[in-house]
Amino acid sequence: MTRDIDPETHGAARISALLLACGLLIGHALYFNFLNDDAFISFRYADNLVRHGELVFNLGERVEGYTNFLWTILMAGVMGLGLDVGIWSRVLGVACALGTLLVLTRFSTRLSGQPSYKDVIAGLLLAAAPAFACWSTGGLETQLFTFLLVLGWTSYLDAIFNDDTQLYRCAVWFALSAMTRPEGMLVFGLMGIYHVFWMLVVERRWRPSRQEYLCAGTFLALFGPYFAWRWSYYGWPFPNTYYVKTGAMNFWAPGTRYALSWIQSHLLWLFPLLAAAAFKGVKREERPVLYLGLFLSVIYTLHVMRVGGDFMGLHRFLVPVMPILAMISALGIRWLITIATEHQRWRRPLAAMGIVLLVYGGLHVVRVDRQAMTVGSDQGVDRIGWLKMFHGQCESIGRWLAANAPEDAAIATTAAGIIPFYSRLYTVDVLGLNDEWIAHNVKAHGNRPGHTKSAPLSYVLKKQVDYLIYHPTIAKTKPRRSERDQRSWRARGYSWNTVEVPNLDPPWWGFWKRSRPGTE
Repeated sequence: MTRDIDPETHGAARISALLLACGLLIGHALYFNFLNDDAFISFRYADNLVRHGELVFNLGERVEGYTNFLWTILMAGVMGLGLDVGIWSRVLGVACALGTLLVLTRFSTRLSGQPSYKDVIAGLLLAAAPAFACWSTGGLETQLFTFLLVLGWTSYLDAIFNDDTQLYRCAVWFALSAMTRPEGMLVFGLMGIYHVFWMLVVERRWRPSRQEYLCAGTFLALFGPYFAWRWSYYGWPFPNTYYVKTGAMNFWAPGTRYALSWIQSHLLWLFPLLAAAAFKGVKREERPVLYLGLFLSVIYTLHVMRVGGDFMGLHRFLVPVMPILAMISALGIRWLITIATEHQRWRRPLAAMGIVLLVYGGLHVVRVDRQAMTVGSDQGVDRIGWLKMFHGQCESIGRWLAANAPEDAAIATTAAGIIPFYSRLYTVDVLGLNDEWIAHNVKAHGNRPGHTKSAPLSYVLKKQVDYLIYHPTIAKTKPRRSERDQRSWRARGYSWNTVEVPNLDPPWWGFWKRSRPGTE
């Protein structure tokens, strides 16, 4: 690896390629341009922090129903400035994704030693990837987490290649990533395992250096106080979502489907060939890029499979490993370009193969994007089009409740993001992500991630909920309930109500409403 490469030294071709990658990513992300229900859970925590000084879902109840502390605090900053969190969460998501492209380009330049348009190959691959572009929007922390991880592993590789006195820098990025998502701790731990192997096998030593102690100490100095605060504030060592999502069986089956779908939709069956080309093309002393990348990618993917993947489409949980795969693939493509340039007999066949793959890949991405934006689900995984439609429906319901429900009313719903955020009403999260009792007392069932625990009816009734929503009942005509159901619910003090909600599509919404003074 060449040292002291001036990051300001760019060729015209490199700048043009980088601008193309950034423009492609922005355009690709705008094709999806959506917000999902889970993002509004973080927005509600941020809203309560700004307006009431409590980082909570329901005022007075300290439950850690989010797993993205740094992103939630960032959203609180957005709200504190009076900005629209729905818009700025997407702006910041795209900005983080662009940051990842810039970091990879800079790292590729340092790796090759000479600025070239080839440095942008990894960025172009990411910009074209449906999952990476899609989850640049959505309102969640996915791209912030990915950006911090990329800063972490590139800083680590820079340190072991060039200057180990800078090793502590990677600990800063990994600590921030662990404060953005819990998986940041996993990746830092994997880095530690890899580094021990590096010490023992490559450097033939077993005693850590001062810089390695400083690296570990930096991580603990940053992450330790945060961990101690959140345990003290919420009363549990792990987020409430951890306890909600544990206890179920057979997560490997949906997790395997999730990973295979990711491989198919992103043409990752080509990755072994490109990785082999990368091993052929890089210098021996630069192979730690490949060793580390493959190690992190495989273990992280297995972790995602073990927890069952996700119920939302286009593989957001696997986005953090995509920059690593893109970098390794880019090194392989770079070597193939070099072979085609230097050897006349390989030029035409490699060029023809490249054109075929480029056309096929482009058509494949268009097909994947269009399929993702249709309304529907695939084996329990909701497509992006369905999530986008559901956002609009829940926002209309939440705004109707804000305008028509008493301020002291309570609701119960499985859609615990958008409706509670806009209504600002006390909410029983039926799936338990934001409810401590459900997380620790209800037995898990099924294997759909995030949906394995559900509040028993007795618990919901004990909460004296005024609006029983569960999953919103929305229809083109007035939704009805049988006379038998209505008699049963009347005995509990509830009646079936239907409302034609402004801007709701389809327009009719049905719910069970508790009979009490002031809610008629």
